Amino acid sequence: MDREGAETQLRLLAEAELRHATTRPDYGGLLEDCHSARLELVAQALHAAHAFDMAAANEIQAELALALGVRQPRQGPAGPVPYAQANLAWVMYSARYGTPPHRTPAPHVPWRVVPVGQVIRTQAGDVQGELHLLTYLQTTVGARFTAISYWRPDQVPQRRRPSPGTPPPGAVHAGQFTAVDDQGTGYQFGVSVGPLRTEWSGQLDLHPSPPPGIPWLDLSPAPGEPATRIELSSAPASPPEITVTRAAVEPGELLLTDIAAGLLALASPEQVPLHPSAGRPGPLSEAADGLADIIAALQAAGALTPSSRLPGQLAGLCTRLGISGHGLAAPPLDDLPEPWLSLLAYGQRGKPERAPVPDWAVTAIELPELNGARITVLGLHNGNRGQFLHLLASGVTPEYTWSYGTIADRMPVVWLRDPDGRWHTTRPAQTGQLRDTDVSIPLLRIVPPLDHGTPRVDVVVAGSSAEVRATVPLRWKD
Repeated sequence: MDREGAETQLRLLAEAELRHATTRPDYGGLLEDCHSARLELVAQALHAAHAFDMAAANEIQAELALALGVRQPRQGPAGPVPYAQANLAWVMYSARYGTPPHRTPAPHVPWRVVPVGQVIRTQAGDVQGELHLLTYLQTTVGARFTAISYWRPDQVPQRRRPSPGTPPPGAVHAGQFTAVDDQGTGYQFGVSVGPLRTEWSGQLDLHPSPPPGIPWLDLSPAPGEPATRIELSSAPASPPEITVTRAAVEPGELLLTDIAAGLLALASPEQVPLHPSAGRPGPLSEAADGLADIIAALQAAGALTPSSRLPGQLAGLCTRLGISGHGLAAPPLDDLPEPWLSLLAYGQRGKPERAPVPDWAVTAIELPELNGARITVLGLHNGNRGQFLHLLASGVTPEYTWSYGTIADRMPVVWLRDPDGRWHTTRPAQTGQLRDTDVSIPLLRIVPPLDHGTPRVDVVVAGSSAEVRATVPLRWKD
């Protein structure tokens, strides 16, 4: 990797920004008008390709802001304020937030992952609820269940309709759950907090942490209520079909493939936002802004060779999606990868029938380690905002959000291929981080959703050194 080439490209961009900075906006805050969004976008791409780091890029941003301050003062609420003084805030911000927080790598010890697939019905007064237990997980930092819960109108009296942000009753009631194992040891439950709308997805932590290998837990939803036995020693399923194909893939190609998946998700009938924190998807016509600058920077850093076909394929994808203004110099290519063509065909079929809610499937398949990333597929669920894939991962660190989604170190794009040959992509939705480690439970949105009852799916992930393809069986709820 050519770090000097990456730095040179960033400095050239900074000089271009400085030349074009003839006027500055009125005072509206320190950070908003002290940095270049274009420079930041390219810096994030180089960081994702391991060609440059954001702390060094922020120093270049600060230098640009100080250079702009020399050119012109600015007007503050109390009168003229030296622009360089305001830019000092950007320098301080860069020093404080330029490097993502360190997380302790998890020891490489076996995880215990057991598909559960049981519904726990709850009652508190006249309020009923349901909690769907997907998977039991045991790692070095304890044991937990992954679970989902929904608001269902027939479970709540009319006078108690939920207000926005109120968790479903199944998740609220989970805080009073207790359990006993085969040795008579008792456990309490802690409930993680996640985004709340009409459904909840998160984890139920067990306290204390059970010993490894317990065969079952008798779970009581409330004192005096009958217990439900959760079997944790089911016979292992037949080994999954897993194929590892060795191949050298450039970091820049992996990043461009991720960008392509985001564009295809945005163009789907579901209109999945590129940025996971966005409440609504952005306009497709503006989705590829800055793509030409990103490709030029990747090539300058040696993360993408000039002979790569990905820029031309991205240009061809933009042509098919009607995206203009991207500035790509490569001529559009028609020979797009099979997954891209499959999602393009899906997007042309119009709005699909909505997946049933609630609906879910469980599994437990650990994929071979890929470039330091360790990933286990836990299942999926249909919600009111789409279909989501549950994973357990380590060696994967969510670091930044940018215009094209989330930059996560060593996190590959996960593709799914159903038995009918249709491809599905995934986009980051949320991530639950286990305390003090790099173990996380990512939630990915599936586009388009799998049909209910799909018996199995091929999970395909690619890293810089290999592609992993695993046939994963799905056990849907009864």
